[in-house]
Amino acid sequence: MKFAPFLFLAASLSASAFDITIADKDHVDVSAGGKVVARLMMANDLSTPEKHHETYKPYLHVFDSSGTTRLTKGHGFNFTHHRGIFLGFSKISYGGKSYDRWHMKGGDQVVTKVAPGDSSFTASIDWQGDTKDAFLTEERRFTFSTPAKPFYLGIDMTSAIKPVSGEAEMSGDPEHAGAQFRPSEKVDTKTTTYIFPGENIDAHKVKDLPWAAEIFTVEGKTFTVVILNHPDNPKDTATSAYRDYGRFGMFPKGKATPESPFKLHYQWLIAEGDVRDAAALQEAWNAFAGKNMPVPALTIKVSEQPKPKKEK
Repeated sequence: MKFAPFLFLAASLSASAFDITIADKDHVDVSAGGKVVARLMMANDLSTPEKHHETYKPYLHVFDSSGTTRLTKGHGFNFTHHRGIFLGFSKISYGGKSYDRWHMKGGDQVVTKVAPGDSSFTASIDWQGDTKDAFLTEERRFTFSTPAKPFYLGIDMTSAIKPVSGEAEMSGDPEHAGAQFRPSEKVDTKTTTYIFPGENIDAHKVKDLPWAAEIFTVEGKTFTVVILNHPDNPKDTATSAYRDYGRFGMFPKGKATPESPFKLHYQWLIAEGDVRDAAALQEAWNAFAGKNMPVPALTIKVSEQPKPKKEK
């Protein structure tokens, strides 16, 4: 079995609220009270085409508070590239070429190092070019917290992406780029619902929403997840939040150089149950952003099915 090179830094680290346990070359477990609430999948197994397809990019699984129900999707099933909490771009311009590091066409995202911290860890990630050498490098940090109720888990993610030389431009489209959350393959597509701050919000058109939330059901249990968009993130960010299978998130665009990385900051809050409390949702963003914005009206929309593709 062949794996990409990996620097193993520590087996585990106990923190005040969350324990970080690193399984060399395979995954990172995040536990609270002895129960796994999140798991970074980071294997890059090149031993067979099937294993490679299964492990061509890292992503974060999320579990319920008991650690028994997986809320997020892994490889396989419909849209195999939809996996948990993940970050990528389907159109990256670099050195006169275009790269797709969303579907991982022609190259992978490979975790080369994991550094644990206090209720957190930082993954160093190579974004491979045509020759499998890195043309982008990234530091992706996850920090875990117990937020105010009704949420049981907070997942803060910061990312800094930079090219090895020259300039790179990250782009794509709202459904195939950015920071995304994908519910389990067992999601009930008939009940997925989205919530936006403001009246008559159209996620296909609006830009720079401070947050968006989703209510979904997995294995008969209902959950609410909200993504918080930090005000320091790139402007003109689109929000993708409408599909019945529940993949949703934020799509920023921007450029990076070795001296000026492309930086992103998001937070996901997870609650058990149906949360449509405008005050709770807005207060969560205010705390994250260091702002004091008023409680907005809400737009609540039932999800859409994907439009059928036209036959060629």
